[in-house]
Order: sequence, then structure tokens, then C-alpha cells
Amino acid sequence: MKPFTLFPLLILSFSETSCTLQKAPVVRIAVSVDWEGREISETNLKAFDEFHAVHPDVPLTHFLNAAYFTKNDADENKIVGQIRRAVSPIDELGLHIHPWKSLVEASGVTYRSKPTIWGEGRIRSVSQSSEDVGHDIALESYTANELQAIVIESKRFLEEHGFKLGTSFRAGAWLAGPHVREAIRREGFLIDSSATDTKWHKKIAQYDLPAMIRATWPNVSSGTQPFLIDTPAGKLLEMPDTGALADYVTVEEMVGHIQDAVENLGTINDRFVHIGFHQETAAKYSPRVIAVIKEVKSRFGAQVIFEQLETSAQHTGLTDN
Repeated sequence: MKPFTLFPLLILSFSETSCTLQKAPVVRIAVSVDWEGREISETNLKAFDEFHAVHPDVPLTHFLNAAYFTKNDADENKIVGQIRRAVSPIDELGLHIHPWKSLVEASGVTYRSKPTIWGEGRIRSVSQSSEDVGHDIALESYTANELQAIVIESKRFLEEHGFKLGTSFRAGAWLAGPHVREAIRREGFLIDSSATDTKWHKKIAQYDLPAMIRATWPNVSSGTQPFLIDTPAGKLLEMPDTGALADYVTVEEMVGHIQDAVENLGTINDRFVHIGFHQETAAKYSPRVIAVIKEVKSRFGAQVIFEQLETSAQHTGLTDN
């Protein structure tokens, strides 16, 4: 009888089990802000003050638009101060482009006035301060080379004013077609967050945009998880905007969306959710997101993590990091 022969075996078995233990899967939530390039108001800046005061631990992913700087009446120093006020130290910066005429022409590209995302039944919106147009033009109407020029100029404007961008991008109106994907990948963007589900867009169902989104992202639903896209310039990681933006989605719908993700957690893999709001309508809709975060923290606790989008990307298993 050798009473101690099992001891090393037990130790080995325990050691092997310890090495293979996995952390419990979580729902990773990114909260983003689309900066449309129209205007920045004190009312909306106060909404950011409120957001950071209520949830100082929740980072925002700001998709910044350079068009604020290209308008005829742009006060560059004021704009810089306004953006800095809205961005907290734990936030991250990505790029957002709507093809405003001033930005397109500053990039050395000929402006196109169609197709509009609203169709012919709605008058194009115009910025009251600068008479700028183009916010509602589909990015994909430009070639990859033209879009690359717009991306280059956008990065230059933002970075020269002190806003160092990360590697994430969102297309205006979520319309990141093949031209957009190629252009941003050429310029070093590794993550796109434009894919979305038009089930959230009922309030604009009468316009052309939902159909354009479906044509761009035919296989995307609110439950779609990150995936890789091949472009002529290399692979692009798609981090879907699964919950769209609060302008279109109620508090109850956002909480339900996150609850669905929690309920669908497996034994190994995390799930990824994305919610957010627009800078230009922050005063009206960021309170929805504030309420969602409060409810989700209370209801799900350690089952959810709020983090930067690029941090979420590193946990997909689809990056080299």
C-alpha cells in the first residue's frame, strides 16, 4: 500500500483545473456619442456635465466630427474648449464623418448633393450658423479615394487642435459601405462601429435611410456580435452599434436589449452591446442613457462592464492584441 501516491495526483489534477478555469462571462457595454458636425450648444454641454457627474466610472467613446472647424463662422478656440469640456479623462476618441459641404471641399473633393438619406420627400436640413449642407448625403456616394482624402483632412483638423484619435470609426447614418470601409482602413482605422439593426428606427421608417441601412448591413441584427470584414486595404473589425442611439430607442428598450444579452451569456464567451446618443441632442436624450446605466448596474451588477469601445474590441478574440 502506498498511501501518498494519490497526493501528487490530486495536486496535479487541481493544478490542471486551476489553469483552465475561466472567468465568468460578462456583457461588455460601450456607450458612444456621435458628434454630427452641426453645432455645439451650452445646453448640450450641460448634459455631458450631468452624465459625468452621475456616472464618473462610465467611459464614453466620442466619435468626433471635424466639420465644426470647417464652417465659415467657426471659432476654433471656442470649439476646442467645448469639446474638451465634454470629454472626461477616461473617455476615448474616434472619428465620425458626415459629408458636410465645407468639410468635403476643405478636403479637395467635389461636393455631391445626392443621394440624400431622407429621399426626396424631406427638405435637407441646413445649419443656421453657417449655411452648411451635406449632413444628409450618403458617404458611399463618394469614391474610396475621395473618402480617403476626407478622412485624412478630418484627422488633420482634429489632431492639430489637440484631439488624438484612436482607431475606431462610425459612418454618418451608419452607412459604411465598401468605399467607406476601404478608405478608413487605408488610414489606419481598425474598428468600424456602423453596423446596426433598423428595428430601432421606427420613428424614421417613412424615409429612405432604414432601407439604405438594411442594404449596407443585410445580415445584422440587434444580437449580432463583433465580426471581421475584408477590405482591399486589410481586415476591419466590426463592432456593431447593437442598440443604435437613444434618439430612437426608449429606456425600456435599451434595458431590455442589455437584459437579452445577459440572458444569452454562455459559459465562456462574453457578449458585446453598444448604446449611445448624439451630441447635438444630448440634453434631450442623454438622460435616457443615464437612466439605463443606473438600472443596468442595479439589476445586473458584476454581469456587465462599461468600457471603452477599443477595450471591448480587445476582448473579442478577433484582434492581434
